[in-house]
Amino acid sequence: MSATIYWLGGWASSLECWEPMLREQFPEFEHSFPDTHVLLDRSPMELGLHPSWKERGDVVAAWSMGSLLAHQWIDRGLWPVDLPLLSLCPVFRFLRPEGFGQPVLLRMEKKLGVDHDAVLRDFWRRMPKAGEIPEIWGESWIQGTRNYSDETLIHGLEFLRTTVVEASALRNPPRRWELLAGDRDLLAPAPAAESLPSGALLHIYTGGHLPFWECPDEMRACFNRLTSA
Repeated sequence: MSATIYWLGGWASSLECWEPMLREQFPEFEHSFPDTHVLLDRSPMELGLHPSWKERGDVVAAWSMGSLLAHQWIDRGLWPVDLPLLSLCPVFRFLRPEGFGQPVLLRMEKKLGVDHDAVLRDFWRRMPKAGEIPEIWGESWIQGTRNYSDETLIHGLEFLRTTVVEASALRNPPRRWELLAGDRDLLAPAPAAESLPSGALLHIYTGGHLPFWECPDEMRACFNRLTSA
């Protein structure tokens, strides 16, 4: 059986919303779509990993808030060191004045119960993007957000507001860990390479916050390295 990519999505974003495109882009892999929001208070072993994940060469691809959750698991010493990780648009601290500051997130929390769709559409509009994104990507994302209750989304916003991980102090980081960050991504600016643990490989791509569309070839190269090591 092929290696599986476990896609750990972002806020309001189970990557299952883009499943057809991701399967088309990476047909050589099996695909699993655990829900980041469900896992916020759990452990990495609840990702639903197949019992033979080591032999199969499976990998976790964690995007945006999903990467912050993965980094928190590493920080708490919970990450299986043999489990490869690709951090997409890596987040160690979400709040920043030039991006989404605390007042913005608090306003989003208040407005969710008033106009759910407007909050999500505004978030998509403000998501940094490079080039023209096909309309199907945005519409699939918006449609997927309707699976989440306001309470679930507020829980995620609280996680983004309050979670900070110091990359330089991480305990037992994955032996195979690569990070892909966009050079135009103000939502999740690239971390300083020197702040990362030894062995973590940081790659910068030309783009914003949507590597699935902006740099699928770079993603494929990362997956091939991580699953063949």
